[in-house]
Amino acid sequence: MLRRIKRIKQLTLLMAAVASGQWSVASGQPGQGDPSPVYDCGSYQWPAVQSPCPEVQIKQKHDHTPLQQYRRQGWDTVVTCRERQVVLSCMPYIPVQFFNGYYYVDEIPYNPPDTSFWMNGQGTQQDINSDDRFAPTAVQLDFPFFFFGIQKTQFRISDNGHVTFTNNFSADGTGVPLGCPYSFQAMPWTSANTPTYSGDCFNRMHDAIYGVYEDTYTGVNGAYMSGHQGIYYGVVDEWPCRKIIATWNEIPVYSNQNQRHSYQIVCYEGSNIVEVHVKNRTFKPSTSQGLIGIQNATGTPQQKSSDPDNPLYWITPNAPPAFWPAGYNLIQGTQNITNKAFRFTPVTTPTNTEFVAKWYRILADTTVELTTNPNDPNGYYTPMGTASPSCPRLTLAYVSPTEESRYYFQLKFQNANGDWYDLRDTITIGVDTLNNLSFNVEQRDICLNEQTSTALEFLPVQDTEQVEWVVRRISGGDSIVLPGRPVAVSGITEDDTSKRMVVTLNSASLPTEGRRENKIDSIYIEASVDFVSGCHNKAVTLVRIFPNFDTTVVEGICRGERFRWADNGETYTESTRATATLQSQPGCDSVVHLDLTVYDKSLTIDTILDCRPITWINGKTYSQSNTGTFSADTVMLKNRYGCDSIVQLDFTLHPLTARINSSLEHFDYDHLDVELTDVSVGGDVRTWKLPDSPDQNAPVVYYTIPTARDSAEIMLIESSPYGCKDTATLTLQFFKENFFVPNVFTPDNPAGNNLFGSVSLRTLTQEMHVYNRRGELVHYCNTPDCKWDGRDLHGQPCVQGAYVYIIRYTTEFEPSRTHVRKGTVTLLR
Repeated sequence: MLRRIKRIKQLTLLMAAVASGQWSVASGQPGQGDPSPVYDCGSYQWPAVQSPCPEVQIKQKHDHTPLQQYRRQGWDTVVTCRERQVVLSCMPYIPVQFFNGYYYVDEIPYNPPDTSFWMNGQGTQQDINSDDRFAPTAVQLDFPFFFFGIQKTQFRISDNGHVTFTNNFSADGTGVPLGCPYSFQAMPWTSANTPTYSGDCFNRMHDAIYGVYEDTYTGVNGAYMSGHQGIYYGVVDEWPCRKIIATWNEIPVYSNQNQRHSYQIVCYEGSNIVEVHVKNRTFKPSTSQGLIGIQNATGTPQQKSSDPDNPLYWITPNAPPAFWPAGYNLIQGTQNITNKAFRFTPVTTPTNTEFVAKWYRILADTTVELTTNPNDPNGYYTPMGTASPSCPRLTLAYVSPTEESRYYFQLKFQNANGDWYDLRDTITIGVDTLNNLSFNVEQRDICLNEQTSTALEFLPVQDTEQVEWVVRRISGGDSIVLPGRPVAVSGITEDDTSKRMVVTLNSASLPTEGRRENKIDSIYIEASVDFVSGCHNKAVTLVRIFPNFDTTVVEGICRGERFRWADNGETYTESTRATATLQSQPGCDSVVHLDLTVYDKSLTIDTILDCRPITWINGKTYSQSNTGTFSADTVMLKNRYGCDSIVQLDFTLHPLTARINSSLEHFDYDHLDVELTDVSVGGDVRTWKLPDSPDQNAPVVYYTIPTARDSAEIMLIESSPYGCKDTATLTLQFFKENFFVPNVFTPDNPAGNNLFGSVSLRTLTQEMHVYNRRGELVHYCNTPDCKWDGRDLHGQPCVQGAYVYIIRYTTEFEPSRTHVRKGTVTLLR
């Protein structure tokens, strides 16, 4: 009686966010040793190796981690601020109903169901005590198993690493089952390539699963075997996914008992999948070979039946008789194998199992079936075969719950064994859109150079992705971000009610820039938190830092009054200075000084000297000429303490007028130097601005005009001791022309003007031409005192009339410059 190893069948749902799901599924192509390709399902890539059990293949994928806080609430996944929609994805494995004669052959992850390789005492050990033998009794299958489309009810195990489903066993005259030869050829194993085998021996080498079929040796009467070495079998798990396991554990290689082989063959209920898991196959120093694969009962291509009720009716004609992983038919004696696994999956025909697949939402008092309408408030789904053309089993449910919700997927179908399955699974989706955030302040008001701690708190179910800190100072109405991060932040601590980050502010470490003396320093600590759910929030807390004040209070009273100082409770009637020690709101020590003045009625003379009119405290404007007299007035005032006082005005106006006195009215060649005198009124500081000369400040200055100038502009800037300024300017022309030519002369009048010529001073050279009205030269001379007596070049008197002259001359002031004078002179007789 076999003991069953039980397991709890877990149906888990594959869930993925639209933006991030990456899963794959193997569609596969039938073939001899060809690996199955991977389904390309767009955003959903499914694993090439699916569950071999006839069930809804359920896994979980979440779009963020960690999930521990959600697990505590019973959530399988969540919708968040970042992902408002969840896509529930399911691609169930449905075993074939009509086998078409082909198998997918895949190399799969090494994961033997019997990890102990001796069933941990839960199975049955086979007693094969002769070399190259089958077990004396057949293993009865607890569930229908279809092999190459034919239902099998039993198999026998050999000591050479394979099982056979044939019932053709007879005695060989010794009373024991016929042997299990170790010599073989590559699959398919037929009479044509195996002439040495015949009859029952040949037949039972067909219809078999080859683990690592080669020449191994269990030993005679248990020789070479010890401990848990041996051959075991058993049935594990429960409907609808039971499996029968045949295990070879550390079986010696013939002729070398120190080399051991361990592997197992697994046959799955419902799906009729076969797996081979090889823990180790070691090198044998001989010509022995091995193989891994499956073969039908004839070793010849399979044929389609003419009877639709016959399972072989669905077989594709000439379907292969055998299948094997690439590279393992034949296995050379020198080839070692460690931790390898292979799967043989039967392939269906186009006409496949009828099934029902639906999605549901579980509400408080009812269950609602999802529809294919995208506007369905409960969510919608894509039927199988429509979500992705290359993924015929893929179905997607799109849900956007706003509160904790449960959904399940149900699948009903009939498998090749005629069994009906009703599989379902439920997933709970929580809603994580929390952005709770707050500060729990230990002490908001502290003294300068003290420190305080505050805790940034949020819910236990919230995880932070990033926390940014900003510390600001409010100074004079301006918000100033303090450099660096002048706070110390602890790690996250947690209890049943909250998570917290403790923030410590040490006022002594704060920069002094922006801090106002003897004023409260307002510091704002701001935390900006991004949660892993995509939610975001900010929290701000204020810490006020009180200074240790040292303040003087100035007060006054009138004579005869009393002053009571609240800081120390004392009363004063005379001027005094006192000190009191106080504590501010958070308990900071402060020193306050009192400066008290007792005011008598007083007479104050307000003496004002100014160069401008003034407006006095009584609102009147006073001005006068500079006569030496002053304006006077009187007002009665009260000081800020209410004491009477007389104020008398004594105002004298000192106007300012800048004036220049010059020794010349103009320049000429005989007068090039000028004396300038400051005759201003009301000034005490002067500055002379002279052309082409540095500034001067003497009362009297002298200036010589360059002969190249035509004039000189003199400026005097005068300043008074009362802040006024005035400016005087003077322009002196330079008269350079001392050359005079008359316009008429009378040569016949000895007593009059009887010679024509220039009248000039300091002439160096002179040349004169005189022409009559016909343009004829009548006179020429070139002496400094050149003159014309009215006669022509022949000494004859010229007639009365107008004559043209041209005079060219130079002077001793500009000897290198020639001047030209042209004009008309009238000769009278």
